[in-house]
Amino acid sequence: MSFLGVKQLNALQQKKNIITPFNSKRVKNGAYELSLGGEVYLTDSKDGKVEYLSPENRQVDINPGQFALLLTKETVNIPNDKIAFISIKASEKLKGLVNVSGFHVDPGYHDNLLFSVYNAGPSCIVLNLDEPYFPIWFADLNEELTEEEAYNNNNVHFKKMDHINPKYIESLKRGELTSPKAIVDKIKEGENQVNEKFIRLEEKTDRNDWLLKILIGIVFAICLKLIWDWSAFDRGFEQGKKSEKFINEIQSEVLKTLPDSVVVYKIDSILAERNGTKKAK
Repeated sequence: MSFLGVKQLNALQQKKNIITPFNSKRVKNGAYELSLGGEVYLTDSKDGKVEYLSPENRQVDINPGQFALLLTKETVNIPNDKIAFISIKASEKLKGLVNVSGFHVDPGYHDNLLFSVYNAGPSCIVLNLDEPYFPIWFADLNEELTEEEAYNNNNVHFKKMDHINPKYIESLKRGELTSPKAIVDKIKEGENQVNEKFIRLEEKTDRNDWLLKILIGIVFAICLKLIWDWSAFDRGFEQGKKSEKFINEIQSEVLKTLPDSVVVYKIDSILAERNGTKKAK
């Protein structure tokens, strides 16, 4: 097996029309650079449908961790004595764009090419309509394959790749995309939920602390009031007892002195009466 050079590729184009449409300026480094066509599908598409590019809408953004289906603008016609190899230009691969759809085109294949790519990079990768991104190399086989041996109408996708087949889209829609980016997003989402719950728990704890402090303050005030009232009652009771004792003592003293006062009064009366009698005489 040997790969075709630039002259051989141009000669094969003139003889077999291997690429349509063909632009001789796209033949570089022994390969032809295929361009992005008008149909793309992104796994993070909002409506889940194929996007159609046009001169007014030329750009497609492949976000980190997302898959995309990209249809080439050109059709390729692989002769039965050739096999082709496909890739993505290094300028896009260095950004993280990975071809996951395969790396060869069978002898006898005649149709557009559908690339399934994945953005393994950290940032969005932007592609544009009609821009060359997909180099294709041609190599000779040791012998030419028969029509039955080559890619033919017995193959599932024979001459059906002029658009993005809905069944490929349905396959990408099934289940949850478990890319590293999706996992990181899930982790961040979980962290945010935990943080929100923690914040709500802290707020609830703070409210409970304030309620507990207020309740403790009320209980303390009630206890203090009870203690004060009980102390005042004790002081009043003791003061009452002292007052009663003092009154009793006064009454006792009065009672003691009362008989002496009566006697003195009587003596004074007698003396006064005697003095009056003497003066009369």
